[in-house]
Amino acid sequence: MAASPDAAPLPAAATLERTPPWRYALGMFGTSIPITMIKSSIVLFYVDILGLDVRAYAVVMVLYAVIDAIDNPLLGYLSDRTRTRFGRRRPWLLIGAPLLAASMIALFSPPSALDGLALVLWFAVFAILSELFDSMLNANYGALLPELFPTERRRGLANVLRQAFQLVAMIISLALTPVLTTSLLGTEETTEGFTLTAILYALLAVAVITVMALGVRENPGMPRSIARACSRR
Repeated sequence: MAASPDAAPLPAAATLERTPPWRYALGMFGTSIPITMIKSSIVLFYVDILGLDVRAYAVVMVLYAVIDAIDNPLLGYLSDRTRTRFGRRRPWLLIGAPLLAASMIALFSPPSALDGLALVLWFAVFAILSELFDSMLNANYGALLPELFPTERRRGLANVLRQAFQLVAMIISLALTPVLTTSLLGTEETTEGFTLTAILYALLAVAVITVMALGVRENPGMPRSIARACSRR
């Protein structure tokens, strides 16, 4: 079948697909585990257990949402203009994973002496940092898809696999977190279970994202215009 006249041929370097789709898709498991715990446990942890004022919680979450809307395009812009011999995306992933892990652990490890405004500030700083580094990971992870898999068939397979890994991560996190935090590693009245669970999930996320990032074969010289063309096919 003849190619459509408006479909520009891809350069030879852009057609090299050396990354197995499953290896790329595995990264979605690592990016999903931390943020699922944060979103599903943060109200219980700060409002119900630590007694954070609901109004203060609401203000922080509004600020969280505003920053989330701003940082995604900004991080994408910075990533597009990154130039290293390792590619545009992988350095951000390898840096962002431990930063998200550290922020998540801190979020669920406030000093016991904190209360009032000090507790609000701790919550705000580490909730927003966790959101920022989660956005850093997802902006670069998502941008890898069309760059690693220019052909529609393999790109579709990679996308299906990453959605499957995301579903597995969500099921594990949503089902296992309450058991770990309030039964196996702690109680419903204490914070220790949340801290230990955050450490466990953070280490798992860093390991998985690192394995994925080191295993993909990003093409550092692939033009942004080619990546955008691939994403539309």
